[in-house]
Amino acid sequence: MNSGVSGSFWLVLFVAPLFVFVGVLGYALAFPELGEGKPEIESSSVPPVKEEELALDAVLRVLNEDEREVVETLVGEGGTMLQKDIRWKTSFSRVKTHRILFRLAKRGIVSAEKHYNTNKITLADWLQKESVRK
Repeated sequence: MNSGVSGSFWLVLFVAPLFVFVGVLGYALAFPELGEGKPEIESSSVPPVKEEELALDAVLRVLNEDEREVVETLVGEGGTMLQKDIRWKTSFSRVKTHRILFRLAKRGIVSAEKHYNTNKITLADWLQKESVRK
């Protein structure tokens, strides 16, 4: 009975840590880039932000192409348009326009309020103030 207890004791004391060590060593050999620290971000993927850069420019940089087109259309029209007019200016379908505006509204870039059978879309105040200064 004593040899059973001492056998499991030796197993836990030496063999289990040996398996853990071999596993960690194998993982480190399989994925050596993990030990190099944080990967460097390529400067071409994210352009540097200048202090004097306007919020609108920063927002436009992170939007996808369709969202950017909608925001630029809104800025060009003074910051407020009807949703159906945005649809016609951008040549997007009704559903695509709705989905783009929904994503922009969720991020706080535009707001929408009911206006008869369409929506009145308004650029956020913090973006409108700066677009007027341009």
